[in-house]
Amino acid sequence: MSPGGSIPLLIDPTIAPRYRLILLQPALLELLESPKEAAHLRLKSAGPDTPAFLCGYSRTFQLRQISQSNTLLLLSSDESSIENSDTVPDEITPDPLCATKLPGGYLESVPLTPLIDFSFVPYYHGAEVADNVTTLTRSDVSSRVPVSEYEFESAWVESIGAEIDGCAYRLSDDLVVRVLPILMAAIQAEGLDYAKLFVSEVFDAVRADEDEPVAVIEAILRRFSKSRNEPYCLDTAQLTQWFGIKVLSEHAFQEVDLEDFMEKWEQSLPLVLDLTCYLSMLTGQYVQPTAKTIRYLPRTRLPRDPARRFEQLFAAKSSWLHEDILPFLNDIETDKVKSNTLIMKYAKKKVVKGKTYIGKRGV
Repeated sequence: MSPGGSIPLLIDPTIAPRYRLILLQPALLELLESPKEAAHLRLKSAGPDTPAFLCGYSRTFQLRQISQSNTLLLLSSDESSIENSDTVPDEITPDPLCATKLPGGYLESVPLTPLIDFSFVPYYHGAEVADNVTTLTRSDVSSRVPVSEYEFESAWVESIGAEIDGCAYRLSDDLVVRVLPILMAAIQAEGLDYAKLFVSEVFDAVRADEDEPVAVIEAILRRFSKSRNEPYCLDTAQLTQWFGIKVLSEHAFQEVDLEDFMEKWEQSLPLVLDLTCYLSMLTGQYVQPTAKTIRYLPRTRLPRDPARRFEQLFAAKSSWLHEDILPFLNDIETDKVKSNTLIMKYAKKKVVKGKTYIGKRGV
């Protein structure tokens, strides 16, 4: 060892910009140690002035710059040092260390349940409508939405996204309402199994009555299927729920009679299917100002900020049953903050005749 037990230290100021430190929190470390997640690891951003996200296969982390005054050094051995193989052990000179002074800070990774926005993707209203021209491909859309591959795919299916002639669209509700009954009738007429549907067979069955391309048929099948890939299995509960949300959204700014709504919901469903409507299918999509009325209130359109979320919930209804308000809080929960914690901070509980009600603080 050199005199005083010291090690030579070489400082190279030219390579510091090449490095950024990321704090490896347990959730991120778990992602990096998963071969499937790590294989899809990408840095994504919606634009040059928007936050950066670290995306794996199924999880998304937002990266935030944390500044600090402490000096950060990245150390490595000097590979160019000369080996002294002929010296005796107690005369070995340790290899110098190369030190790189890093910027004063690091990147914090925050697990995120992303709010996916497809508003820039135009609607497709049908083969005869030519006013929704786009040059975006599905890959272009994916690049502009900073989320993991699995989360993007789930949201794309949910929005009934399709790539038609190399262009990305969302199918309009009116198109789906028109095509679905034809689709269901063709499947029934051909004796196809609703639990085992192949796109080519369904497309052949519907071709005589419908001019839409195969991409439209597949997008609809996937949206209302229990499976992501062929063979598709029709999920009648999802289909019933979708029609219920559509009918309810037509009265977005007013409350309507509950019985009238239930009747319109049932009448909107494809006749070839024996479907039953239950109000519980629309959990997180509505509020009941009174026992006999209902109003459209989708959780996805509420603010993500907890204080503003509660403010809008109480503006819609001054007092909620505990079990009714919980679906409107699940998407703003984190590992550290649960629904009951949010309620204790932004609202108050009151028990009346064995039932727990949630109301506005200070009232």
